[in-house]
Amino acid sequence: MPSGRVLDKVIATALLSTMAMVVVARFFGDDSLWYIAWTGVGLSAIVTIPRLRAREFYLLSLTFLSSFLVWNSRADWREILAGALDQAGFLVAFILLLTLLREAAVTSPSISEIGAWMTRQRPGRRYAALFSGTAAMAVIFNVGVVSFLVPLIQRGIVRADPGDGLNHLRERRQISAMLRGFAWSVVWSPTAIAPLALFELIPGVNRLVWIGWGFVAFLIILVIGWAEDRWRFRKNRPSGLVVPFPLPRRATINFLLACTWLLGLSWIVSKFTGDTVVFGLMVSCPIMLIGWLTAQNGISTEGRAATFDRLREISTENLAPNGPLAVTLACSGFLGRAGAGLVPGDDLVTALGVDSMPVWILLGALPIVLSLFSLLGFSPIMMAIFFGSFFGGLSVLPADPTIIALSISCGWALSMTFSPFATVNLLIQRISGIPASRLTFGWNLLFTVLAAFALVIFFALLDPIF
Repeated sequence: MPSGRVLDKVIATALLSTMAMVVVARFFGDDSLWYIAWTGVGLSAIVTIPRLRAREFYLLSLTFLSSFLVWNSRADWREILAGALDQAGFLVAFILLLTLLREAAVTSPSISEIGAWMTRQRPGRRYAALFSGTAAMAVIFNVGVVSFLVPLIQRGIVRADPGDGLNHLRERRQISAMLRGFAWSVVWSPTAIAPLALFELIPGVNRLVWIGWGFVAFLIILVIGWAEDRWRFRKNRPSGLVVPFPLPRRATINFLLACTWLLGLSWIVSKFTGDTVVFGLMVSCPIMLIGWLTAQNGISTEGRAATFDRLREISTENLAPNGPLAVTLACSGFLGRAGAGLVPGDDLVTALGVDSMPVWILLGALPIVLSLFSLLGFSPIMMAIFFGSFFGGLSVLPADPTIIALSISCGWALSMTFSPFATVNLLIQRISGIPASRLTFGWNLLFTVLAAFALVIFFALLDPIF
């Protein structure tokens, strides 16, 4: 067994190679390149085995089982397994490329100022600041915003008043607001993995319409969450020790410019290559990382050396801990596509009467069903891909494809405050020491139930428009 440092370098090399091979295979579209990319995904999983835990081994076992079932039961098993491998490679490359931006964020003064502003607000405003601020920052950093904000929240609470007996409630309120904001960003964020994965699985989706109505749902959930937080902690009296920070305007402008640059560059790459914005984002992330670090360090000789050293640190040390996450993502993508291939879609729709039930009932039930399945140990991303592949494979969709995709992404969001197995909750548990079951069942169960009920009403009102 190699030593820890050697193993880290091996894992980092495998992940970097996999990301590069997936991007190259997608750009050229050659079958032989895809075989190389699939091999890279497999090798990444193999070298990461010493770092895996029970959950990853459970998912790997299900992956092998589903492969065996597809191979033995489907005449089109080659097509199904190829699609599943494509989805596995895509998720690994896309998420890891997005997490590269977090490496620039942790050394960005502007991001630190915005994070401090979000956490240092009076209780009446802090929930909305954390909810909306986390969602906005997730546009660039995706799940990386969580690993950045959780320590900031915990340090800020202790620094304000180390001996205050209400600090555990402040931690609960702030981390819950952050988790909810991140979870519900997926229904509208232009870079969220949920929409980008579903966009390629369900034909005919209008992304701009999806973003618009998703943002409306996001605002509704913001109000519901704020009201639930105020009601639950209505008897607590703030100590008055928190001095609110003013909005850092320059830092906010810098962040908005960074978002504009990332999205604009992604659009340019998309137009130049003739591929989707998804591919544009994959290509833009490493370019953005280098540009952002250069902007922080300058272009002098010392600045270029600092940027080079930081890039070397990221590629050889900081990337390796993402090995188990890469395995989880690969298995989730594979199982979602392969599982959908095992289910006779049209027959199941007829048997369940989906094609005859009111559309708003179907759309309101989808998020609830998806979140319930996530309790079986399946990550929300796996279930979203499963349902996306399932509906994408139907001969006739039971509703408009855009609103179906929106409903599935709402289920993804609902799962992240409901399932202890969601990746974001496991990440928070690892960083903060707060059990994932406490985050979901203990702190956010009532909020999740209220959000699910609100979604049924939301889709009932939305149904006549579509």
